[in-house]
Amino acid sequence: MELYHLRTFVTVAEEGHLTRASERLFISQPSVSAHVKALEEELGLPLFRRTPRGMQLTPEGGVLLEHARQALDAAGSLLFKARSLRREVRGTLRLGLNTDSIFLRVSRTAALLEERHPQVELSLSTSVTGRIMEALRAGTLDAGFIFNEVDPVEFSFLPLCSFRLLIMGPASWRERIENADWKELARLPWIWTPPHCPCYQIGEEMFKRRKLTLTKTIEADNESVVNDLICAGKGISLVREDEARTAEAAGLMVRWPRESIPLRAYLVHSHARSDDPLLVALRSVVADVWETDSCSVDAAKAKAASPAPGAGSAKGPVAP
Repeated sequence: MELYHLRTFVTVAEEGHLTRASERLFISQPSVSAHVKALEEELGLPLFRRTPRGMQLTPEGGVLLEHARQALDAAGSLLFKARSLRREVRGTLRLGLNTDSIFLRVSRTAALLEERHPQVELSLSTSVTGRIMEALRAGTLDAGFIFNEVDPVEFSFLPLCSFRLLIMGPASWRERIENADWKELARLPWIWTPPHCPCYQIGEEMFKRRKLTLTKTIEADNESVVNDLICAGKGISLVREDEARTAEAAGLMVRWPRESIPLRAYLVHSHARSDDPLLVALRSVVADVWETDSCSVDAAKAKAASPAPGAGSAKGPVAP
């Protein structure tokens, strides 16, 4: 029995869909199907039923799901403990990026990691916060950068910086945007993000509490795409302040002046892997790059330290 068969089984069970499972595991859909079929043949039991809505666990599959999770956890713990006993820092470190590499200081992190731990190979992949959290749970990423979404029970995280999101629109819409109230703002065309992006939940809540519904015209999960669409006059959206200020100074965007939204950036990994030498090394390097403390911070303290929405002045990314 192969561990990757068990990992695929667990992921398909959690997603309920072969395509979503393949995206989460970064493998093809035929490979996902082959893994499930091979495991079913080895166990001699059907694990899923195909339905119009996707993959549904059979009663037998439901019983075996928790056992599969336990087997994966045990195998992971064995590997991490062995690394710790060897005091060896080597191997491939899979790191998820949720925004551009310049903001995340990726080149500096890579350079310092290579200098201190030349036997570590860094593998980078770009995604969004929600998908990175899923990949960490599935074991297809070792660590990731995220905005705001933190599970203090399951994950350890290192706070990196505080920053703000601004509501920005095309410069040619200056009068419509600067003078807009909340109702008028909601009626303007919005370039929106998928649910796995923090901006989705933030924006939904921001308008929901005012009993307003956004006019969503385009969906995009890439910040550069969103910014290009704003500059092209296709709609308004939430933009990270450093990018918003640059675009505003260039005469490409205009800011809605009434509110900004605070966020925090973190490095996150599974709490169960806190002693893994690869992650200890990464945490130390990232902490030095961001000039912060390398120890994981309790989620409640981190959230308490975050500024309340709308509080304070908007000042670009600063160390917390």
